[in-house]
Amino acid sequence: MARSLLFIIVFFFHFFLICPNVPGENNHETPLAEFSDGFLDTRENEDLFDSLIDSAWDMLVSNPDSARLSALEAYVYRTPGDNSQEIRLLNLIGITYFIQSEHSRALEKYLKGLTLALEEGENQRIADIYNNIGIVNLRSGNYMDALENFLEAIEYYKETGDIQNKASTFNNIGLLYSAIENFEKARENFDQAYQVFTEKKDSVRIAACLSNMGSLFLKMEQIDSALIYFEKAIDIGIKTQNNFGLSATYSEVAKVFSFKEDYAMAIEFFQKSNDLSKEINYPYKQCKVNLGLARAYLELGQTDLSLIHAETAMSIADRLSDQVLRQETHEVFAKIYEKKSDFEKAFHHFRKSTELKEVILDQAKLHQIYNIEIQELSQAKEIQRLEIERQELLLSRKNTTIFFITLAFFLVMAGLYLLYHNYRYRQLANHQKDILDLTEKKSRAAVEAEIQERKRIGQELHDGLGQMLSVARLNISVLQQKASLTSERKEELLDAAIQSVDKAFYELRDISHNLAPSVLSEKGFAMALKELFEQVNKTRQMHVHFESYGLNGPIDSLIENTLYRAVQELLNNAIKHAQASDFFLQLVKNDSDITLIVEDNGVGFDMEKILHIPGGGLNNIRSRVENLNGNIFIDTMTSRGTIVTIVIPLKKPKYVKKSYSSAGSR
Repeated sequence: MARSLLFIIVFFFHFFLICPNVPGENNHETPLAEFSDGFLDTRENEDLFDSLIDSAWDMLVSNPDSARLSALEAYVYRTPGDNSQEIRLLNLIGITYFIQSEHSRALEKYLKGLTLALEEGENQRIADIYNNIGIVNLRSGNYMDALENFLEAIEYYKETGDIQNKASTFNNIGLLYSAIENFEKARENFDQAYQVFTEKKDSVRIAACLSNMGSLFLKMEQIDSALIYFEKAIDIGIKTQNNFGLSATYSEVAKVFSFKEDYAMAIEFFQKSNDLSKEINYPYKQCKVNLGLARAYLELGQTDLSLIHAETAMSIADRLSDQVLRQETHEVFAKIYEKKSDFEKAFHHFRKSTELKEVILDQAKLHQIYNIEIQELSQAKEIQRLEIERQELLLSRKNTTIFFITLAFFLVMAGLYLLYHNYRYRQLANHQKDILDLTEKKSRAAVEAEIQERKRIGQELHDGLGQMLSVARLNISVLQQKASLTSERKEELLDAAIQSVDKAFYELRDISHNLAPSVLSEKGFAMALKELFEQVNKTRQMHVHFESYGLNGPIDSLIENTLYRAVQELLNNAIKHAQASDFFLQLVKNDSDITLIVEDNGVGFDMEKILHIPGGGLNNIRSRVENLNGNIFIDTMTSRGTIVTIVIPLKKPKYVKKSYSSAGSR
């Protein structure tokens, strides 16, 4: 595909046009078929076939006749019945005729290749050949036929998903609209192609598209804009070392300077194009450039130099057997000799030019015949498609009964599913109601816990702090009312008042500490627990054992406070109610959760009774833990110690499964 693309890019309008994977000659066209003796095995035949095809591509630009002979020789080594090889040969030979401007013969080969491709259903080949046919029509000025073929190519490229070749066809359509001077439509198609080439980072085609847009602006006589696009194309061509593209763009820049009547600069760029054309052995472009040089020198009055370049152009046109190039060269000769006042030779070349125009016109008529055949082939393909659709419709009607039975089955299944879905919905609604009820109970428990906590704080303030302050006030009142007291008695009352105030201060500090222990924020959770246990151990009423694992990182303050309050409550219960002498606490933290395990050797309790006490300490702990999506487990029994396990997740779980359990034995 890349090789055929490269050459078609070079040939048509000196810009890059698409002509991928093209087929070749059929078995009625070559006298070499008689030499196919079948002595070579299939693998050797395929290797020779590919080698000859590659050789034909290498010679295609410089010597299309030799390329065609190589393609005909490759026909001998084709695999019998391999239509894909046949298509490649037909398209390759068609290109050789296209290069030599024998458009009717090119169309003949393309038509045969298209017929085979349609039979085989090779959409990529079909698209390529439609595109090639469009290029022939565009070169010949048959713009309606060209547009129809380009549009057919685009439809097949859509089916194959070939975005880049489809974009190249839009580029060709842009050239078509440029040729008929519909500049707006031309720019629209160039922009569409350029967008795809840019997305695919296809530098070669980007440069081609820029060059095409430069030529469009040249036709619109917007010279500055044309030069900007040509300069961008040249920059890319130099970076990518794309001499084919540079030779075409230099030639277009030369036309810009010819338009500006700056023939010296025009000659300079024509010469650059000519040098590159020689370097890459691109005779067609050499012929066009020499014609440009001949016209430029003629405008400068240098008829001898103009004649030399015209003769060079004619020798190349003869070598390529290109009638269109010959006709253009004869026109230039006629103008040169007219300038030299050699009217006899001028008339001779004028007559030759006219004769060639008639030959080209005759070819165009034959060309139109092939166009009609191609259109009929497309129509036949459309009729075949419609027949297939008709057969499919009949089959569809035969399957209607099965369809309706299947539909009825699915409707029944859908009805059953809806019934099941409705049942599940009711279950879900009931479940949601249970969740709401549970949430309400939790909220009520949290409120009751808060009320009980406030009652406890109020009682502590009244019973403890209030009494101490009352004693202090009484002592101070005695001092104030009895002036006859002795100094010793006054000293005694004053000391008692101060002691009462100090006790009140310490009591207030303890209450405040219980409400919001500052040690948590100052020293951390583990250290706060250690200090608490040290205070208990100093009383020698109970011995506390504390172990911790993984407490080496920060913990959410709400979790810390909850666990600290739980430890305080459980420790208080063990001292006041359980009459325990040992209190064991283990704290374990990992990436997912933190676990608190508390065990005492006290007398235990009847959990069923304790849990039904509203506002009880264990209920308060449970409310706080469950509000953090945690779980609490209690294992206890009367006349036996208690084990309490609290697990609080450190990350928000996707779902929460709460449990509250008890056991009768350890």
